Amino acid sequence: AKHCDDVEMENCMRFLKGVLICTVVAFVLCGVVLPENADKIRVMDGLGKAVFAVFGAVLVSYVWRFRRWLKTPERPPAPPRRRLGKPILVDGSNVMHWAGNEPSALVLTRVIAELQRRGYEPIIYFDANFGYKLWNKHVDPDKIAQLLGVPEDDVVVAPSGTPADPILLERASSEGWRVLTNDRFIDWKNQFPKLNDRGFLVKGRWQEGSVILLGLGR
Repeated sequence: AKHCDDVEMENCMRFLKGVLICTVVAFVLCGVVLPENADKIRVMDGLGKAVFAVFGAVLVSYVWRFRRWLKTPERPPAPPRRRLGKPILVDGSNVMHWAGNEPSALVLTRVIAELQRRGYEPIIYFDANFGYKLWNKHVDPDKIAQLLGVPEDDVVVAPSGTPADPILLERASSEGWRVLTNDRFIDWKNQFPKLNDRGFLVKGRWQEGSVILLGLGR
């Protein structure tokens, strides 16, 4: 109903503005074309009053619209999504190399599934070029999220030219969450002292088709 009222009000304002333009044009033309006599004075007086009346109606419609905008309640912020398990950050660009030099989507999916089986909610971080390493093409976050079986907002891809490491470590440090990776992040230890905390980094490996995670229990 509110949408219909807005549409009707918009149409009414367009009509009033059109009438105002036509009335002003008629007022100017009459002032130029009509000969100077009593009839011209009456016509000009009538058109002048019409111009002011229509202008007043347009002004009132804008004031009414502004007051309605002020009374429109703000939408409440969306409630935070309830997490399915204990969050853990996953260095996806590192984990996909656990089977060797060649990156593997299979390793990624098995590691994520194992984390979920253990009651964790993995949030996976990738460098911008991860799609080219896995499939030689760009991949959107929603596609990799579907493949891994996680919500889309649990996949974070770093902007082009920016490594994912500092973005991942910043969130892990601020939230107090652990990081699954075999990277030691030596270049980032001064910036992120939490890297020196025992258990902050969780290691793992891929062994004969099985996922082995160290320090997370069974």
